[in-house]
Amino acid sequence: MLELLKKDPKTKRQRQKVSSVVKNNLYMIGKVARYTPDYFFLMILEGVIWGLINSASSVFSFRLLNAIDDGTDFAYAASLIGLMALFYLLAYAFSRWYWTIHNQLIRYRLHIRMHEELFRKARTLELACFDDPEFYNDFVWAMNESDSRAVAVMEDTGKLINRIVASGTLMTLMFSVDPIIAVILLVVSGVSIVANLIGNRVGFYHSRANNPLHRKKNYINRTFRLADYAKEIRISHADDLLFDEYDDTMQKLLKTDRSYGYKYFFTYGFAWDFLRVIAQFGMIAYMITLLEGGTLLIGGFAAAVGVEQQILWLLDDLVGRVTKYAQHSLYIERHREFMRYEPRIKGEITEVPPFESLELKNVSFTYAFTNPKYQFHEAQEIEKRAKAHKEYEALKNVSLTIRAGEKIAIVGYNGAGKTTLIKLLMRFYDPTEGQILYNGVDIRSYDPDAYRKQIGTVFQDFKIFATSLAENVMNGEYDEARDRERVTDALRSADFTEKLGALPEGLGTHLTREFNDKGTNLSGGEAQKVAIARVFANEYPIVIMDEPSAALDPLSEYQLNQSILHRTDDKTVIFISHRLSTTRIADEIYMFDSGHLIEHGSHDALLSAGGKYAEMFRVQSEKYKVEE
Repeated sequence: MLELLKKDPKTKRQRQKVSSVVKNNLYMIGKVARYTPDYFFLMILEGVIWGLINSASSVFSFRLLNAIDDGTDFAYAASLIGLMALFYLLAYAFSRWYWTIHNQLIRYRLHIRMHEELFRKARTLELACFDDPEFYNDFVWAMNESDSRAVAVMEDTGKLINRIVASGTLMTLMFSVDPIIAVILLVVSGVSIVANLIGNRVGFYHSRANNPLHRKKNYINRTFRLADYAKEIRISHADDLLFDEYDDTMQKLLKTDRSYGYKYFFTYGFAWDFLRVIAQFGMIAYMITLLEGGTLLIGGFAAAVGVEQQILWLLDDLVGRVTKYAQHSLYIERHREFMRYEPRIKGEITEVPPFESLELKNVSFTYAFTNPKYQFHEAQEIEKRAKAHKEYEALKNVSLTIRAGEKIAIVGYNGAGKTTLIKLLMRFYDPTEGQILYNGVDIRSYDPDAYRKQIGTVFQDFKIFATSLAENVMNGEYDEARDRERVTDALRSADFTEKLGALPEGLGTHLTREFNDKGTNLSGGEAQKVAIARVFANEYPIVIMDEPSAALDPLSEYQLNQSILHRTDDKTVIFISHRLSTTRIADEIYMFDSGHLIEHGSHDALLSAGGKYAEMFRVQSEKYKVEE
């Protein structure tokens, strides 16, 4: 039997190849150069200038002190001082301009370009990606790390150039003082490379271990901060549970930090500090022997001690910058992996013909098989594994046909599979088994965006965006001269006219107060009417209403149903509901229970049959009588 392939988290702990580190960092540098070329060139220039700044003072001091020891005249010393002063003035002027003015503007542009790229990528992800915690962690990590990691790579590249220029200049100077000292410095640098590689690797896995814990901590923070949770927190004991979760999460973070702190201390921190101190003071002792032997002047000794310490710092930092590329590579690889991910929900046909029919043929669906990390080599393997996991199926062997112009009701109690069916019709997921046919063609053949443009949907968990009322109705594509009457008419049909007249800025009123203190927070029923107006404002051949009257009272529900019938007279409408007052206007009713289609027919026919639908309708009829 063919095996299910899954990414093993342990494979991420394999040692990186040098070629992979180079490729990943060049990938990010190339992206920065493409998006902000001035950032690329100015960072290189800044690195060269600061490399000269960091080495010039030591070279200057060495030559000046040796010149004084040799008895050189004052004019030569004065010319050296004047030349260095001019160089520093020009170099500092450039550096101040770059870091205080231009760098922030460049980084802002880079942030915009890289996040727009990530937003476009996120737009293509199927819902299964958001169902998988590990994939979602990678997604959040990519969003949070993208531009900051690109900036870190560029700044480390600038600093690397800086250190190469400075240390190269000073190493040349030290070879002129004594080759043995220069060789010792190079050996210490080699040891520093190994130590930094170990330290950076520990840091990466520390961050990786903390990432899901930080997500949980941030979630708990949001529940106490956001207005969405304010009422629930105050009327329930959820706060006690959240306090316990928060304490537990913080304890785990503390334990992780302590564990990796010890690892960092013993594998990198103290061992490297010990070696550096021994090397530094050993070289000073060696230079004293040169001074006593007369092979080194007192001025040269004083300058060389400072140069030796500066070279140690420069080489240490240079090695740190080099080894940081390995750490950057680990993050960049996650970013590239996210960007390389190819959605499985795709199709080739972009021209979708006028709607005639939707047909489900033996459709089953299991959420367990939507995980993006799972790959099947053959369709038969999906069927085998699906049959072995029937208890997890959200839909089971469903067949039905919806024709143009029909009014269809999908009913059943919570968990019956109604919303899952809509997700399949919208092609947010593909069936585990069976087919969904649009005009006789499998919907997997159509481009998802082109296919979805045929369907207007009001989701049960609809969202109102923090923008104007008109832009909410038009899904962002609002032109006042062209669309004003269209939006007003859609809101009127959704029974929003009275509320519209009370809004301070009419269609221009901002919804929510997220970014506008003068914005309006709508009630649940008012917000639902805005969501319904989105469907009325556009010409969709198929309209799906997922619990369209869930937040409405019976009278408003009746008025809404009449508006829907009026506005969608020539369209196909699919109602999803467990409130059966809506079903009386449907041509055909499909009753679901535990993922199975158990009954279908007209309202009167199903009542006469005396099955599950009739039982559900009788119970709800009594409820409506009480409300009336």
